[in-house]
Amino acid sequence: MKIKFCQICILLFTGTAFSLSAQTREPPVSADPIWEQDLKGTVIGLPTLQAESVVVVLKEGDVKSYSRFGNWLWTYSAGEELTPFVSRAREGTTYICTAGGTVIAVNRIGRELWKLKLDTPITAPIVIGWDGRLFIPAGSRVFCRTASGHSLWSVDLGSSIFVKPVLDRRGGLAMVLDNNEFVLLSHLSVIERFRLSSKPLHIVPLEVSRGRDAFFLFYASGAVERLFRGTAGSLTSEPLPNLGQTPAAAAGWQDKIAVTLRDGRTQLISVSSGAVEWTGNSHETAAERGSGSVEPYWAAMQFDERGIYVLSTRGATGFRASDGSMLWLLRITGAAAIPSFSDEGYMYSGGTDHFLHAYRIEERKRNIPRSMYGPMPEGSYGLGNPPPSTWAKVGESRYDPLVIQLMHDEIDAAIKSGQIGIHEPDYVGYLMEMAGISLSPTYSPVRPQVQILERAECIRQLGYLGSRETVPFLARLFAHKFPNGTYEDPEILKACCQAIGRIGVDPAGDAIRAYTYLLAPDNATMDPAALMAAATSTKDLCRFSGPPLSDAGIRLLRAFTATDFPAVVKRHATRELEALFK
Repeated sequence: MKIKFCQICILLFTGTAFSLSAQTREPPVSADPIWEQDLKGTVIGLPTLQAESVVVVLKEGDVKSYSRFGNWLWTYSAGEELTPFVSRAREGTTYICTAGGTVIAVNRIGRELWKLKLDTPITAPIVIGWDGRLFIPAGSRVFCRTASGHSLWSVDLGSSIFVKPVLDRRGGLAMVLDNNEFVLLSHLSVIERFRLSSKPLHIVPLEVSRGRDAFFLFYASGAVERLFRGTAGSLTSEPLPNLGQTPAAAAGWQDKIAVTLRDGRTQLISVSSGAVEWTGNSHETAAERGSGSVEPYWAAMQFDERGIYVLSTRGATGFRASDGSMLWLLRITGAAAIPSFSDEGYMYSGGTDHFLHAYRIEERKRNIPRSMYGPMPEGSYGLGNPPPSTWAKVGESRYDPLVIQLMHDEIDAAIKSGQIGIHEPDYVGYLMEMAGISLSPTYSPVRPQVQILERAECIRQLGYLGSRETVPFLARLFAHKFPNGTYEDPEILKACCQAIGRIGVDPAGDAIRAYTYLLAPDNATMDPAALMAAATSTKDLCRFSGPPLSDAGIRLLRAFTATDFPAVVKRHATRELEALFK
């Protein structure tokens, strides 16, 4: 394995001001590439976009990343053949898969974070859930892992996956199996099945009204079927008007679905009526000097507030959703895979000439909520503020030390088995209730219902459950100040740091902000173990998330080495800072 770093990444770690390049202004819209990079390899799969950069997987086993301005950011060499499946999380973590069935997590500057060897090759792109969890499809199985690689559950669906899983409107998966079953798999591993008469080509999940989801299935025959929940709560199907042709690609947004037919025509379909609102000619139609025939899986579509975009190996077309008028048409030749279109209006195409070509074809950027990293997730699993746990209803007996130990044993056994599944919300609720008991206005540090070490163990277990939604709670607990001006016990502070570091992601910067309290004149603690845990947690967050969070984290570590902390803490912070260079 080799990891190469560009000068940009080195500047990040030396504290020098970060600049993607001298070219920071957006280039003009043009039909010609605004930049080209020699990949020295053949692109397999779609270029994957996130954090204003693009990642491409090469047949030769390399993964390369470039900024939208064309700067080479990093190269990761897996040392073996890769699949075309690549996914990126909000903070820019890239998840790739080898042909032998190993999942590899690579951070935003090209460093390997972890590897997971499965006993089955990956058969579809990894889907990333709302809190950063990974849904990994492999044959007939789906593995659910935290962003740091810890197992939450795995299930065997009994038949191989035919239509790749897509994230549904509840944060779970929708997919179709080889045995003609439509399957909904929740983020907690709950399975719901519906028998189809045949296998569709595409699934488009939409929220048709508040709280009501539907799934639109598109078949090779041109048939369209809608699955929705009937009055009894079970899935029900109804046919929609036939398209008359094979759908090459489909995408949905709000209450509309756009579909590109095999002859290259693009249609907008009303979800409520099933009627076609307009039909337009894409670059693939014979009328636009295209081939007049595009095979399914060799085209893709995007549909957002800007418009409808048809992408294929021969070019791209943009339509205005309201009336179907063409926004632009771009032809490309020699593409090795379907291009990708970014939220910033860039299109990236990997060519058979071994070059990555970038086009600026839209001036408009997407208008979507963002954190310091990528777009905010569409929803929440509620793990940051879970409902009262089952044990909240049993009264004072849950504070009995024996009962607490039994609960720790049960949760530890679930963590070690990797099958937390449906118990996750209850476990998270219990652990937050017990660990955060000091946040209650009636809490008495003189007669605590839960002892310090018991609370620290709850925090440790929260780290293994690994949802980024719990990071704000842990950061709040770390920074908690009692009315008398004192802070939490050092054991609690240390446990919070270790849990946050184990979770690995801090997309809103809550933890780094909490750690800066240690630099205040009335800081939370001078306990060496807690201070060193904060330094290690900061290093772990920097390593996992990369810039811009790592910029603040590196400054914090440098401050640790220059502050009037115990010498052992300064030496530890220096080692953690140096570890980021290696």
